[in-house]
Order: sequence, then C-alpha cells, then structure tokens
Amino acid sequence: MNAIPALLLAGAALVAASAATAADAPYSHAARGIVAVDDAGLPGCDNPGILRRVASAFQDKESEYWNSDLTLGGFEPPDQLGLRSRGLDFIPRRFCHAYALTSDGVRRGVHYSIGKNTGTLGVVNGVDFCVSGLDRNLAYAPHCKMVGP
Repeated sequence: MNAIPALLLAGAALVAASAATAADAPYSHAARGIVAVDDAGLPGCDNPGILRRVASAFQDKESEYWNSDLTLGGFEPPDQLGLRSRGLDFIPRRFCHAYALTSDGVRRGVHYSIGKNTGTLGVVNGVDFCVSGLDRNLAYAPHCKMVGP
C-alpha cells in the first residue's frame, strides 16, 4: 500500500518538473545564445502600405478626437528598432521609427510597431503608432516610449 502514494508523489514531481521546464521556455533560446532571424512574415518598416495606415490613422485620430486638421506628410526612410524584442514566445512585432513632416511644417518623430495578426479580427497585421509631441492623451507616455521595444 505504500507503493501507491510513492507513485503518486513521483508522478506529481514529474508533472511539476515538466511545468517548470515549460515556464522557462521563453528564456531557453536566449540562454543558449540562439538568435532568431525569423521575421514571422511581418512587413518591413518601409512598407508603403504600413506607412499609409499610420498616416491615415493619425489623420482620423486628429480630426475625430482632437478637432485638428493635422496630417502626416512624406516619411523619411524609417529605421527598425527591434524585431521580436520581447521574446520568441510572444506575439511577433517589428518596432520602427521614422521622421515625418506634419501639415503644420514641423518635422516629428513617428514611432510605430507592426504586430502579427493583431489587427481586425486577428487576421491582419496591426499597427500601433505615436507621433512625438502629439500624444495628447498620453497613451504611449513618456515621449512615445511605450510603443517601442
């Protein structure tokens, strides 16, 4: 009769060890020095469709929420700040930064991220953005930091 509790205890220990290994999975690649180059099919920072979405969403937000006619003009070539910077087991995201001219003639930094399947119904890539100096509701405060890696 002592064998049954011992087997149950051994089984519980095995399950606990498996759970601990699974919990460490996000860190295992980094610990072994493995670098992922998989871009998860995300469009690049310079993708014209992504830049149009940022400009369009900015114009919609400005006119609807802030009663402003500000728009984003031409973007300077963007830089990629990170790819999957939060780990391999999280939603793949590409983090970008570019400068754009707003319709008031000011050159402003635009921070944006492209998330895998985070858009409409989870079937399209989503885009979050913040324009430096125009984060009026402080959604990405301080200074657009929260949209970055």
